[in-house]
Amino acid sequence: MPEAPKNRGNGAGLGVEGGILDDKNIRALEFIEDVTMNAKEVQMQVLSEIITRNSNVEYLQRHGLNGRVDADTFKKIVACCHI
Repeated sequence: MPEAPKNRGNGAGLGVEGGILDDKNIRALEFIEDVTMNAKEVQMQVLSEIITRNSNVEYLQRHGLNGRVDADTFKKIVACCHI
C-alpha cells in the first residue's frame, strides 16, 4: 500500500493548489494512516461500540449475551455466518 509523503510541509508534486498541504488535509492523511495501520484495533472498537449500543436487543439475548458487551465474548458466541 502506498504511504503518504514524508515531507508534508510543501505538498510539491501532490497536486495541491499552491504546493502547500493544509492542516485539514494533513489531519485527513494522518487519520487514514492510523485506521489502515491499526485496522484490527479500529474494527474491535467499532464492534464494541455496536454491541454496547445494542446490548439488550432480542438477537443478542437469544445468543446468551444477556447484557454482556465485550467483543471477545460476542465473537465466541456469535459465528460470522449468523451476522
